[in-house]
Amino acid sequence: MHQAFRQLVSYALFGCVCSAVDMLVFLALTSMGDIEPLAANVASVAVGLTLSFFLNRKYTFHVTDSPVRRYVVFFCVGLCGMCVQELVIAALTAHAVVPLSTPFVAKLAALVTAGLMQFVLNRSVTFRQR
Repeated sequence: MHQAFRQLVSYALFGCVCSAVDMLVFLALTSMGDIEPLAANVASVAVGLTLSFFLNRKYTFHVTDSPVRRYVVFFCVGLCGMCVQELVIAALTAHAVVPLSTPFVAKLAALVTAGLMQFVLNRSVTFRQR
């Protein structure tokens, strides 16, 4: 149980760093690039996922074998998370369902929701020790 908690904390810390990078790319694309939020989310998630894989592989789960296979699985888990994010963003930005539902607030809610799901899948599938 101690190891799982330590991994969750590490995953969350790296998640914050990668989410900040994801968010910066997202904000740059939506505000300066004038790209639609859902399209910008796809690009920003790809950047955040790649950074997250390398950090979590080495420092959170300490797994170095099969890097290509693990990256593909990690990216697929990330794509599932991105789909969850897309649904949350679409739901929160459509007709301003939630007060103060800006793309930023919607993206923040989406990151938390998807992040928890991704930790469980990455811990139990992607970085499972053999």
